[in-house]
Amino acid sequence: MTWLLVALGGAAGSAIGALLMRRPTGTRLLLATASVCGLMGMLSAQLVSPKVTAVLGYGVLGSATSMVAFALASPAWVGGDAPVRSTAGITKRLAVYCVVGVTFALLGYLAVRGGATLYKKLS
Repeated sequence: MTWLLVALGGAAGSAIGALLMRRPTGTRLLLATASVCGLMGMLSAQLVSPKVTAVLGYGVLGSATSMVAFALASPAWVGGDAPVRSTAGITKRLAVYCVVGVTFALLGYLAVRGGATLYKKLS
């Protein structure tokens, strides 16, 4: 049953990712990466049922992340020094996306955990 929920969430996440990535620009890709990773961080801090985690975490957010990674694909190589330039460009771009992803996943996690701690302290 869990695999079916992951598959349904994956189909929904692929549709969402395809809609977001219709015309991929650098800004749109960074915003999509930040929002998906932030939601993943928020979901990891919550104690929700395994069925909800299967649909949202592994299904929707997992496939939306793969759509963003697919949009990062570089154009074909042309020329003799193009592999070196492409490799350097992809490495820089991947480093930026990793930093953005980790930062927003941490911010999402801390937002939920900090809010829960503040709620417990105030009540």
